[in-house]
Amino acid sequence: MQRLLFIVLLIPLIASGWQTGTPAKKNGNADSIFILNAFNRADEYMNTDHYDSAQLWLNKIYAKVSYRKPSLFSYFLTSRQAEVYYYNNLHELGLQEAFKAENIAGVLKDSLLISDACNFIGLFYMNNNRLPEAVKYYKKGLRYTRQPPYSRPYIELSKPHHIFGNLAEAYEKLKMPDSAVFYARLSLRKAEEIKSERGTATANLNLASAYLLKQKTDSALKYFELTRLLSIKSDDFDVELNSYSGLAECAERTGNKAAALKHLATGFALMKEYPQLNDFYSSMFLEIAIKIYRRYNEQALLLKTLELKTAIQTAVYERNNTQIQTILLTSLRNEKTIFNLELAEADNKKNLANTRLYILLLMFLLLGIAFIAYRYYTKQRLKLANMRSKISQDLHDEVGATLSGISMYSYITKEQIKNQEHESVNNSLDIIKDNAGEMVAKLNDIVWAVNPVQDNAYTIAERLKEFAAQLTSVKGIKLDFTANNPLATLKLPMEKRKNIYLICKEAINNAVKYSECTLLKIDISVVNRNLSVFIEDNGKGFAPALINKGNGLNNMAARANEIRADLKINSEIGNGTKVRLQCKIT
Repeated sequence: MQRLLFIVLLIPLIASGWQTGTPAKKNGNADSIFILNAFNRADEYMNTDHYDSAQLWLNKIYAKVSYRKPSLFSYFLTSRQAEVYYYNNLHELGLQEAFKAENIAGVLKDSLLISDACNFIGLFYMNNNRLPEAVKYYKKGLRYTRQPPYSRPYIELSKPHHIFGNLAEAYEKLKMPDSAVFYARLSLRKAEEIKSERGTATANLNLASAYLLKQKTDSALKYFELTRLLSIKSDDFDVELNSYSGLAECAERTGNKAAALKHLATGFALMKEYPQLNDFYSSMFLEIAIKIYRRYNEQALLLKTLELKTAIQTAVYERNNTQIQTILLTSLRNEKTIFNLELAEADNKKNLANTRLYILLLMFLLLGIAFIAYRYYTKQRLKLANMRSKISQDLHDEVGATLSGISMYSYITKEQIKNQEHESVNNSLDIIKDNAGEMVAKLNDIVWAVNPVQDNAYTIAERLKEFAAQLTSVKGIKLDFTANNPLATLKLPMEKRKNIYLICKEAINNAVKYSECTLLKIDISVVNRNLSVFIEDNGKGFAPALINKGNGLNNMAARANEIRADLKINSEIGNGTKVRLQCKIT
């Protein structure tokens, strides 16, 4: 994947009046300096993966200059917004921004901007696994692109070798290695023409991956080694990291265990030396390392790699959730600010009031579509992961109610806009903002259950330990938690993993909330591919006749039946409660 990050060089663009209504003409040099600083600050945060902070600086630019009129300024601001969405996995929202950028480029009749927008659209389609559409837009972009130098000042754009490389990756995902090799070679040639060191390294990486797909290990080994040398020369450590995983795969295929383990060890040393390496490339490296360690039954190394991968994924998900919430809520505040500014202008220019109100109405409609698109995207990820889960069903009604509230208040706001009830409109927008925040908080609860990387019993044990520790610490309950080592190598189907986790979570929750216990014991073990979970408290217990009366206990029994597990709940008043769950892993 070619990185989208831009490097802002705005001084000549601002000085030459590169957008309609240039702030340099309206508000003087101070606004020009402010916008330059805002773009540079946004780039700094993007370069360190802090996209919520980058969004805040983009919003400062939105508040300074109108971005609705097609111009070079509005194109680059729109494409930058698409990039923020891209790195926060909001691909449906980003796709809408990319299409908007394509429309602006078309109005400006600028072939380089059209090519750049098509590359964006192709990347969003590829990450949504809509590969034929991605190929279509990559090829459209190639019809408009050309090699630098360019005749006018631009912010950094997609170049031919970027698009050829992305096209090669798309064909690799389509399992068409010959086409992948063809376009990877074109990417390499274009990168060499402009002496792009990173472009040359990534093109060689694409070639190596394509040859590996073709089962031509010798050719793959050659290009992985070239990638390693070139990336070391250009200090592209993320590309270098993936060259080591590729070399390890080649060694594994030729039966050279020692070489495979050595290459992986070199990769891990690189990750340790440069902990700021891109999470996407790090995850690719760890996936291959896990596969090879399993192949060679290196249990200690496998466990260590799984722990590192889990830590990275957890950090990414937590960071992304925080950033997504900030991005969505600041976008709403941004729209509210623009609305207030334009209403004030409408009071002074009555002849423009209706036009501005229609534009605002369109913006709110697009915002509603964006929320629906994000909800659709979330559901698609669940389907792709084969997770027909009751976790999302449990939250569905609440999220749906929140979206219904947003829809209702959007309709009310429309009527208030028509009646020019300015104060009421602001109140309605505040309610929409609060509802959006609540929806994002509820979606955070789904993250762990739908994460496809949590494919082993070890992650369940760690998750349950964390959950139990949080609950028991609040109540002052002592926690005794044990789990044996084979958990790390036991892969669980998603349906079983989800139901086992929910059953145990319900049992822990019941013990902490209702048993009045002082000690909670949890033991998770694997014997002959049988997963056994034992949860015991020393609380007050309850009468057996009550076992079938509570929704929680009934749900536990239903989930156990769904995965054909054996669930036993034993309790006596005054003697605590024991819950034992046994499940055969096939």
